[in-house]
Amino acid sequence: AALPDGPADVLVLACDLPYITVDAVSALVAARGDAPVALAVDDAGRAQYLTAVWDADALRRALAGGAVRARDLIPDGAVTAAVGGVADVDTPRELAAARERAQADTARERAQPDGARAAVRRAAAPLPPHDLGADDAVGATLAAPLVAATPFPPFDASAMDGWAVAGAGPWMSDGIPVAAGKYGDALTSGHARRIATGARLPEGADRVIRDEEVTVDAAAIARDDRGSHTVRENGSGPIGRDDTRRRGSEWSAGDALVPAGTRVDRAVASLARSAGAERLTVRGPVRAVLHTSGDEIAVSGTPFDTDRPLLPEAAARAVGDRLKASGARVSAGAHLRDDPAALDGALRGTSDLIVVIGATGRGVADHLRGAIARAGGTVVVDGVDVRPGGSLLVATLPGARVLLGLGGNPLAAVAGAALLGPAVIDGLTGTAAAVPERIVVTGFPAANRWRIAPVEPDGAGHWTAPRHAPTAHLAALVGRRGLALIPPNAPDGALVERL
Repeated sequence: AALPDGPADVLVLACDLPYITVDAVSALVAARGDAPVALAVDDAGRAQYLTAVWDADALRRALAGGAVRARDLIPDGAVTAAVGGVADVDTPRELAAARERAQADTARERAQPDGARAAVRRAAAPLPPHDLGADDAVGATLAAPLVAATPFPPFDASAMDGWAVAGAGPWMSDGIPVAAGKYGDALTSGHARRIATGARLPEGADRVIRDEEVTVDAAAIARDDRGSHTVRENGSGPIGRDDTRRRGSEWSAGDALVPAGTRVDRAVASLARSAGAERLTVRGPVRAVLHTSGDEIAVSGTPFDTDRPLLPEAAARAVGDRLKASGARVSAGAHLRDDPAALDGALRGTSDLIVVIGATGRGVADHLRGAIARAGGTVVVDGVDVRPGGSLLVATLPGARVLLGLGGNPLAAVAGAALLGPAVIDGLTGTAAAVPERIVVTGFPAANRWRIAPVEPDGAGHWTAPRHAPTAHLAALVGRRGLALIPPNAPDGALVERL
């Protein structure tokens, strides 16, 4: 009863195949060709009747024969293929091994930049939708399409400074100009009226002729066709270009102008006003609180003490700017001591996103993982194989909140915020992932791991990276206009993602 009508590939899979992959299924589809069925074979060369791709019609004919065992369904002409991933689970020990392998595969995937970003987007529960005014919604994301409440233009308007005319020319001027924002009296046939760009056409006017295409004398106003484009109206012959923006020529009331999942920026807010959409249904903006941490850090206003030397806090504002660029509303939180109780208090906050700079390592003074566990949170990303900024923690917390833990060194904190901050905010707001910007980068040394490098355009279409970028301060960002995500073993001049 479940078989589709007409030609189709029907995939038959047992439920105890933890290692099956999309690639294996694709290989089976390719192996079938014109055969009635393609069966996978395991490492011992045995055909697996419940790992198969059937032609729908062939399977329907086989079922009509009344067979009750899968092996008895196999018709002549069946083919086999070694595709991998067809080992099944028959014992508790095999099940435990499969789970362990799955966990290891997940950890490896999430240690890669793209895997980490994808995991974060999946794990962050979208905020509930609500209505905001268009300007207040900047930084949020549309939870429903932006739909025009009014047509645009809302009336027939002049696109140029010129003359509104009624009927066939030449025309007599009625001497009553129409300024923008005004609506003049009705215009009678054979008459013309000066009109400003943006002004509404008077009732009775057929069209607008721009100043450059008319001649005016004491007796009449006539059309001058030199250099003008010709249009026709009702088949009556050439009348010259009509410089009128017609009502609803851009969009009609009820038209969907921007799809759900789009971040609201100033352009979207402006478009909403033009469309008469006073309020938008959105998720967000994300409310973020940003904490610094560490007993070795001197926050603003801390006096210098030679007996207790401290490092200046140098990352918070730059990290906050990165998050604001993705639409978050960022407020400054407390500076947290290297004390589990301080972190516990921070994680009790009610903001959508809690950001902590520092405490993400595995040293004796790093207590963030314990605080996550005590708060009932779930770690989504625990480190990313990238430098600087690889000491990253992302966790979901009760109440649909998210924690973003960043490395303590300033450049590492900024790099981590650039890498995962947008993904967290996308997940919380249901924003469609943006297509990455790719740039050509030169000047970086070869390395066998992912790197985030400050870059600057060279004016000739490429970007350059410094040979060395210290992480204890932000000197490497001075004068630089971007950060590049560089893959392992990328050659000089590679096309890479700009964060």
